[in-house]
Formats: sequence, structure tokens, C-alpha cells
Amino acid sequence: MHNNLKLFIILLIYYFFVNVTNASIKTNSMDTIKKSLEEHQGHLLVNKSKTKSVPLKIANVTKINFVRPKLKKKKTEAKIITLEQVRSWAKAISDKLFENEKQFVRRDILLKGFADIKSEVRNGTAIVDKTTNILNELLERRGRAAESIMRKAEELAANKIPPPSDYTFVRSDDIDVLKQEEKQGKELELPLNCSSLNKVKLTSSVHFDANVSLEYTSVHVALEVFECDPRVLEHVYWTEGLLSTFRENYAQDATLDFQYMCSAQGFLRHYPAALWQNMYKLKTDGEYLYDCRLRPWYVSASGAPRDVLILLDASGSMNSSNLVIAEQFTLALLSALTDDDQVNVLRFNVVVESPIPCFNEKLVPANHVNSAAMMAALKHQKAVNETKMDNVLTYSVHLLNKQRKAKDTPTSCQQAIVMLTDSLYDNYTELMHRIDPDGSIRLFVLWLHDRFGVRDNTRLYAGSAACERDGYYAELVTDSDVTEQVMSILRVMERPLVAQRKHRLRVYSDVYANVEDPRRSEYYWQQKENAEQTFRYGELRRNKDKFLATEKLYGDYIHIRQLDNYGHYYEGEDVNYRLQISVSVPIFDHSTSENITKILGEEKQRNSTRTYPVNRLLGVAGVDIPIDHLKLILPYYLLGAGGSLSIVDHRGNIVIHENAKVVFDGDILKPGYRTVDFLDVEQPAADRLPRDYPQDWYEFRKELVVDHPSGHRTMETKSIFESGMRAIIEKKDYYWKRVMDHYTVVVALPKYNTRHAVPDAAFTQQLAKETFKILHDTEFSVHPEWLYCQYVDPHFETKKEEIIHFIKRRRDEANFAMRKIKHLFSPIKPSLLEKTYQCNEDLMARLCKEIIATGPWMEIDNIEGEHSLGSIMTFFASESGLMRWAVHRATSAHAEPPSGDLWSHGPAEPYYRRAAAAPDTLVVHTPVAPARVHRNSFLPPPSLGERYQWLTAARTLGHTNAGVFGVAGFHFHPKHLEDLLNSVTNLRILDDCDEEDEDDCDARCDGKDWSCVLIDEGAWIVSNVREDDEEEEEEPLREHLANSHPAAMAALLNANIFKLSWIHDYQGVCFPPKNEKIYSRAPSLPSLVKSAWHSVKMLIRATEHVLTVVTLLYSSVLVKSDTEAEKEKRRKRLRRDYEREKYERLYDKRVLVNRTRFTACDRSRALYELQRTPKAMEALRRTPHLCKWPLVGAEVPNTNLLLLAIYNGCQHSGKPVNDPFTNEPEVGYRQCGPWLPDPDSASNIHLSIVLSMVMFLNFFYIIVKII
Repeated sequence: MHNNLKLFIILLIYYFFVNVTNASIKTNSMDTIKKSLEEHQGHLLVNKSKTKSVPLKIANVTKINFVRPKLKKKKTEAKIITLEQVRSWAKAISDKLFENEKQFVRRDILLKGFADIKSEVRNGTAIVDKTTNILNELLERRGRAAESIMRKAEELAANKIPPPSDYTFVRSDDIDVLKQEEKQGKELELPLNCSSLNKVKLTSSVHFDANVSLEYTSVHVALEVFECDPRVLEHVYWTEGLLSTFRENYAQDATLDFQYMCSAQGFLRHYPAALWQNMYKLKTDGEYLYDCRLRPWYVSASGAPRDVLILLDASGSMNSSNLVIAEQFTLALLSALTDDDQVNVLRFNVVVESPIPCFNEKLVPANHVNSAAMMAALKHQKAVNETKMDNVLTYSVHLLNKQRKAKDTPTSCQQAIVMLTDSLYDNYTELMHRIDPDGSIRLFVLWLHDRFGVRDNTRLYAGSAACERDGYYAELVTDSDVTEQVMSILRVMERPLVAQRKHRLRVYSDVYANVEDPRRSEYYWQQKENAEQTFRYGELRRNKDKFLATEKLYGDYIHIRQLDNYGHYYEGEDVNYRLQISVSVPIFDHSTSENITKILGEEKQRNSTRTYPVNRLLGVAGVDIPIDHLKLILPYYLLGAGGSLSIVDHRGNIVIHENAKVVFDGDILKPGYRTVDFLDVEQPAADRLPRDYPQDWYEFRKELVVDHPSGHRTMETKSIFESGMRAIIEKKDYYWKRVMDHYTVVVALPKYNTRHAVPDAAFTQQLAKETFKILHDTEFSVHPEWLYCQYVDPHFETKKEEIIHFIKRRRDEANFAMRKIKHLFSPIKPSLLEKTYQCNEDLMARLCKEIIATGPWMEIDNIEGEHSLGSIMTFFASESGLMRWAVHRATSAHAEPPSGDLWSHGPAEPYYRRAAAAPDTLVVHTPVAPARVHRNSFLPPPSLGERYQWLTAARTLGHTNAGVFGVAGFHFHPKHLEDLLNSVTNLRILDDCDEEDEDDCDARCDGKDWSCVLIDEGAWIVSNVREDDEEEEEEPLREHLANSHPAAMAALLNANIFKLSWIHDYQGVCFPPKNEKIYSRAPSLPSLVKSAWHSVKMLIRATEHVLTVVTLLYSSVLVKSDTEAEKEKRRKRLRRDYEREKYERLYDKRVLVNRTRFTACDRSRALYELQRTPKAMEALRRTPHLCKWPLVGAEVPNTNLLLLAIYNGCQHSGKPVNDPFTNEPEVGYRQCGPWLPDPDSASNIHLSIVLSMVMFLNFFYIIVKII
């Protein structure tokens, strides 16, 4: 009652106050208005002049009744843009583009210049024959050079003499540094350093890609090898005699790259002498990892393909140190094997199994991808149970016999079992005789044991079994023995090759990165993550609150998600790893026997001498062929737009291909760069799941790699280009031919580009004279990777200067030779005209004829007329790689056109390829780049460059029935096309439209209700009208319709106007957590039993804790201690707590980076393709219906563009549209399918949580009862 009365009084007072205030306002309103007007007038006068001013007096104020105007009714529904409007807009855009082409490109002048150049049908067989002849001749020359090194080495080894006592050799490490002599203790018998202290003068060489000296050879010694060991020093000394052979080979052919001999003693002698550190492109630690005896070219030349089964003891007796050494040995042996070898790693105790489920019951190629997967799976295995060795050996022999009889696997010449165990309790010699009566399987036993541990009969049993099976037994005690034991196994398996001494192998290697080791890349990735951690700590210390804000809290997690889930990692090649192949031959020791003397363990200590057969490999001689040098001489200029030239090895892996991607994050080698199959880069047109190739493609690959040395086949394929962002689905003719029974040359030609121009001329002196006259003060460029005329060690900075130089030389020299590759050794430095060079006469003749044909086109400088598309650069590009251009500047340009040599790759340019695929169509090309993110978040994405900021309008140039001479068009800035689109689609017609009355206006693309976009045949947005306040990024990624207007994209897909396809990236990289466990097998116990057992263990552990607490509570007694020692202890504790608190203020667990590793995996990217069928075009012309068909579309006549008017009022609510920028990972290891977790892991966790809560409640109840 009291509260109600108070509320009533408050309301009454409020009502009285409001009424009084309103009455006061009404009575004083006239006075208030008059006063405010006077004050306002005074302010106006003061602002106008700083002199004295008298404000006007307002005499009277008349109150005017203000009538509020009626507001215009808001439009209830957006007006519809008609199909006729869009068609007229599309035609206006087309007319403007063709008007610019006619005004500036002047195609008629170009056609007149090419009137007398003949054309012919492109012949794929002839191109393949020409390529195989070039490759065959190159491999033969390199093979002869390697064999000459081999013969000289065998001669020197047969007549070797001991080195002088003071002998030193030139070492590759720090070769250009003057070294100081190290003092040596008197107690040492051997010197510590046997390398020369002198400095060798080096010169930088582009050809060798290193700092070299042609006057010396130098030596690189492996880390595990002691260079002053007399046995090593003896071989280093006699190999000095190889210098004369090295120099003779180079004098005969200056295009030779590095020549070398790798000795079985563990050193590499190479020519020319080079600074070893300079040969590494990845600047990080780990140069010491290089051992030439473990390189693929050495292992391949030292023995035929092998089947190797590695058995790892996983019984409970294996301690942690033995497991670590076993893993290191397994990694070293896997790294030493080649891709021709077949291998598997099996763990054994009571069962024998591979750590990867799909590797059971078979052997797999010993490539880096398979090896890395097996090693990653081994790290999470546990050693348990006992060992049943007889079952292990029986299973292993059965598996190798099965491998030998398999039809679809390559045949091997040797089979071996390598067993690593800590004990053998029986002699298994009889068992091996029984299960392998032919003795075709070697057995190697490595004993892992503590040198001070318990002794058993392992040495006796293992030595007996290994000796009987032509293997050997060794003790593997420390990790320092790993490399030498791997080499010992390889030496044993070399014996059959050396024993026959008749057939000399000439081995052609697969592609590899010069001196790099994959382990260095893994270490470098860890360094990058360390740098990211340092950066995050710095940001935390700089501003902890800002760093831990919500938007940055999970920054590293989102960054890794971009890399792994979206595939936005950077794939540019900032470092040239110098990929290469090698030609190598083995060097045999011609000694067939040697005497070994041993002192007998008797009282008289007499000597006992035995004679043993010797089948020893001295080493391997080899010559490198860099891929860049090989590409230089291949006839790419004969392929035309859309054509490709590839080389695959005998396993079907690519050596050269236009879509090979070997690097990620700018400078790290991809883990599977050497094992990219031909079918991984030549993908079928039909959409299928990853690695689910159609049967006809399997048959095609088998014919190409195995069955037929040469052939021809037509296949329908996805031609992927522009960094995997675009593809053309088309039919191609594939031609192939085998070279040296190892490599296969493959030429693929599209169906649409069958005729091409063939200038009928030779590179004569008269032709060079005419060409040089026309080239004066004109702009041109040529393909930077093709051989026109070039010095072996390039002299000029640009290709243009080099071309002009050789045309001038041909003009001035009547007897100009097209090839001069013989080097003359002289103390006098040769002049420029004396240097070695090589020319492609056919390509130079084509280039000169095309320069003459385009001469009149380049003479006209000033063209009058309107520059409706701003400053543009007109160009002509030909199949010979010639690019001519001219810049036409406007007064109000958005940007100055860049130099034309940005587009110097001729037929390989994306705009050229697209224009050739759509003849007589003006193709407007918008460059597209994938998303680019570095591992380190503080590094900005690499710059795309100016070529990605300009659009290109291009059209093929040619006569009817005479083929295509090239592509002509113009480059222009996208802002001008945006202005054109805006002026056409958003122009208000003043006669019919009042600005104050929108109802009288026709619908237009004003960016509010409707937006107009120009898209190409891949649904990439070429141009759209931006809002005025929308800021444009400095380097924007190209927008796609699926991202900008998903509702419109979904409608186009549903109407089958666009088709969704997929591009599979089989060279992808994934980034799983570093400590991620790999579930590789099923639980050994039923899930219910496992859950119960875990619960019992947790219950027992909790009971122990409870009893401990109860005991402490009942036995505790209060004690007071104020001694000085206790006081000092408390002071230290307080000081420690203070320091810890200070540290914790600068630390937060959320600052830690998500540690990852990189692995090879498959990825897939969405690809949208316009269907230019009558049915699809009819569907595009349908009448718009808001939110059901939210667009109006029309083709831009005679171009590759579509103009779409899209209604903005409807949000996309259906199935998400695939983002073409996302390179989605395929879950799981690429050869086994997805990794699946144990099916009962979730139930185990759930049961454990429940039991933990129950035990906690019980513990709490006990404590309460005690208290």
C-alpha cells in the first residue's frame, strides 16, 4: 500500500512538470524565435568580416504554418532490366572493342606483310623425330664423355703409386679462401687436414651456375670419411690424373656441364673446380649431408634394380636407443635406394606388418614419397610382445617370391632381406635352406645391442645365417655407424655387376636437384616455423593486449588453415634448384683376387694367408645435363599454341613438362617432385575422383611407357595452364618415340591449330643485312628460354641485345658458322668473337623473316582518333617467339603501359593460347593468379607484377586456308573497360528520365538493385562497376562470379549454362600437425575389452592417490620453524615466485605456433566452363524472375565475353558454390586412401570421462567425511 502511494505521487509530479514546461514554451515561442534569428544574423556578419558589424534587429516575426510535403512512395518492387537492354549494351561494348582494334592494331598492314610467307600442316611425327634426334645426339655425346673418364680412371687405378708424404689436394669447401695451417699435437700419427692451404681464383659462370675455375679440379669429401686416411688419400692422389681427360672433354664440347668421378672411398672429384657452398641454392645448414655414394646416379650405376625388405624388431626387448638407431638406419637405407628399387619396411614381433596398411603383402617403389610416409608412420609405433623369428623369415621369403612372380611389377636382379634386431636365439640357417632352396635371397643381419650389455649367441647365429645367404653380419651400436653399414650393404649388392666385367652399363638417371638433399628442406621448414614463433613472441612483448585480441587470437591457426585447408600456399619458384639428369657409368677394379694375411692366435703367432676373389667397384663416372640446358635446344617453336613437348622416363615419371611444379613457399622442394607420373599432369577430360583414371588412359600410358617404342593416339584431355587456374577441354593428338630405351619424347598437338607459317629461307648474310636495317630503333623481344643464337656462357644482359649482336655478326661475316663449341685453353682471356656459341639456324631464319614482314607495321607512329580505352599497347606475337609492340598514349590515362617484353613467351602466353583455341574471336584475357600465402605470416605475398594488372584483347592473324601467322591485339588498363561498362549500363537518359522521379527511369545497373558484370568463358569477372567508396586493392586477385555473386552462379549451373569440372593437383602439399599420430592398424583387442581395461587402470591409479592423501592427512603434525635457513628458503621462494609471475605476464600459451610438417598429397580445384551449345544459349536468354532467375544475360558479339545484369535483392541460400581459389586437399595418403581413426576411440574417451567424474566425486566424498 505504501509503495503504491509513492508511485502515484511521483507520476503526479511528473505530469505537472511536463504541462508547465509546455505552457512556457507556447507563451515564449515568439520571443524565442526572434532572439535566435538575431543571434544567427550576428554570427553570419562576424564570419563574413572581421571589421565591426552591427547585427540587424528583427522587427517582427510572422508565424507560418509549415505543411510537411508528402514523401514519394517507396518503390515496392525493383524494375526489371529487359533482354533487349542487355543485348544493346553488349553490342555497344563489342563495337567499342572492335573499333579500338581497327583503329590501332591495323591488321590489314600485318596481313600484307605476311602475304608471301607459305604455310603447311603441322606434322607431329616429324616434330617427334626431330626432338628424338636432338636428344639422342646429346645423350650420346655425354655418354662418350663419361666413358672416357671411366677408361682413364681404370688406367690410373691399375698403375697407381703411393702419394708423397706431404701431398695435399684442392678441396671444394672454401676453395677461394687463403687458409692457415693448423697446429697439430705430436701424439697424433696422422695429420688432421690434408687439403691445400692455397687460394684458387674463381670466376662466376652462368653456364655452370657457380663460381668455377677451368684450370683445376676439386674434391668434396663426405662427412663420415677421414680425408687423411691413407686408404682414402691414395685414391684422391691417383684421381688427380683425371684432369687431362676432363679438360680434353671440355675442349671438344664447351656445352658440357660438370664432369665428375665419385669414388667408393667417399669423395667426389669434379671439374671444373667450384666453391661447394655456392652450389647450394637453399641457404641453410646441412651441406655436410651430401655423400655422392648415396646419390641416385651412383646407386643406379652400381647395380641393377633390387627388391629389399627391411625387417625391424618391434618386440618388447628393444629399448629406446635401439629404436632410434634402427629408424636412422632405415631412413639412410631408404634414401640410398633409387626409384627403380622395390622396398617395404615391416615391423615384427608376434605379427609381421607394414606401418602403412595398404603396403602389406607387397613392395612399393623406393621413392621419396613412399619412404617419407613409412618413416612418419614408424615414429608412432610401440615395441611390445615377443618375437617369433621363424614366422618372420617365412613370411618375408614368401613375400619376395610373390614379388618375383608378379606380372605387373618390374623385374629385379637381386632380392635381399635386411634385418635389424637386438637378439637371435636360434640358428636359422636350416630354415632359410628350406624356404629358399635356390639361395636367391640375400640376408643381412644388423645386431642392435649395448656394447656393455648381456652377451648371447646372436653373433654366432647371425653370422652363420648371413654368410650362408651371401649377405653379411654387422653390429650397429651407435648412430655414427649408420652410413658405413648402408654402404656395406650396397657394396655387397654391387658384386654381381662387377663380377661379369663384360657388359658396361650406361645409366641415365631420373630428374633430381643437383646437390640438394630432401632432409635439408625438412630442416628449413622447421627454421621457418621457428622464425614465425620468434615473430609472435615479439608481437606479444610489444603489445600483449592487442596480440591476444579476438581478431588476432587465432591468427596462426587461421594462417595454417589457409595453407592446408584452402591450399593457398605460394608455389612460385624464387630459387632455381638446377634440376638435372645425369649420364653415368661404373668404374671397375680389374683386380680379380687379393691375398689377406692374418696373425693366428697361437703361441708362435704365425701368419696365415688366404686368397679371396675381388669384385670391387672403384666408383662411378658421370656428366650432368641441366634441364635448362636441355630445354634450350628442344624445338618448342614447332609446337604452336596449345601444343606441348614432354619427356618421361622409363617409369612414366616426367622429366620435362610445362605443368611441373617443384617448389612451394618460394624456396622449398616439394617432397614428390621426382615422382610425378605422366597421368598426373595430362588429365582426362571426363571428371572422375582423384587417381581414378579411365581405362583408355591406363592403356594409353602402358603403350607409351612399356609396349610401343613409338606411336600415335588421339585423346580427350584437360589442357591446364596459367598456374592451374584455367583449362581447355579439347582433343589432342599424342605422338611419342623412345630414346636410348630409357626416355620417351611425347608431343601433344591440339586439333584446332593444324596449319602454321613456314618462312622459306635460310639465315643468310643478305637476310641478316635486311633484318638489321629494319630493327633499328624498334621495339621487339623474343622467347627468353629458346635458343636463337647464344654464347655458351651468356655475355649480354638481355636477349634482345644478344639477337642484334648475332644478326650483326651474320651480316659482317660471310663464313659465319652456326655452331662453335670447341674451347681453346689459353692463358690469354678470349675476346667476345672468340668465345664459344651455338645457333638454331631454322629459328633464326624464321625470326628474321617475321621481323621483315612486320617492319611496315612498326613504321607508323602517330595514329589520330579518340582513345576510348585510354593508353594502350598494340602488339603482334608469332610462333617463333617474336613480339613487336607500339605504345599509343592518351592524355587522360589511368596508367602508363609497361614494356612489351613482359609478355615475351610467345605461344606459351595464356592470351595467345586462348586466342588460338577460338579463331576469329576477339578474346579478352584477364590474367588470373592463385592465392599466395607464405608460411611466415610476417612476409607479404610476392608481387604479381604489372602484367597481372593489364587486360589483353587478342585475335589470331592469318589468311584463309593458309593457317595462322600469329596473334595481334592490344593491352589496356582494366579501369578503362570499367568506365566503358559504367557509361553503357548506368547512363541516365535525360529526355525520358527525371532525376527527381525514379519511376520514369528505365532500370539500369546502378549497383543498388542491379549490377552489371562482364565475365569470360571461365566465369572470371573481366570487369564490373565498383561503388564510388569502394577502395581498390594494390594487387587484387581476380574476382570470380562464384564468389562475388553466388546466387547468379548457382542459377547458371542449374540451367547448364556453365558446367562445374575439377582440376586435380597431384603435385600438392599438405601440412598436418607435426606430432599427428597416424592410425595405421586396427585395435589388437576388441573395443569393449580395451575400454574396460583402461577404466580399471584409471580406477587403480585414482585409488592410489586417495590412499596417499588419507595417509598424509592422518599422519601430519604441525611444526613451527623460524630458523634462518627456513627464512632464507622462504625469501628464495618469494623471489622465484616473483620472477615467475613477471615471466608469466610476458607469456601466454596462445602465442605458440601450430607446429606442422609438409607431406605430398592430392588436391582438387573447381573449374567452371561455359557451354556454348544452342540449348545453353537459349537458357541464357530467358526472362528474369526476381530470386528465381536473378539475372539477364547476353553474349558480347564476336568475343569470348558474357554481359550479365544481376539482381542484388536476393541472397544465395542454396548449396554453397565452390570457390575456384580453393585447392581442396584429398584426405589421406595418396596411395592408400583416407586414414581413418580407430572406430571406438570416441567411445573410449567418453567412457574414460564418465569414470573420471565418478572417481572425482568419490574422492570428494572421502575428503568431506574425513574433515
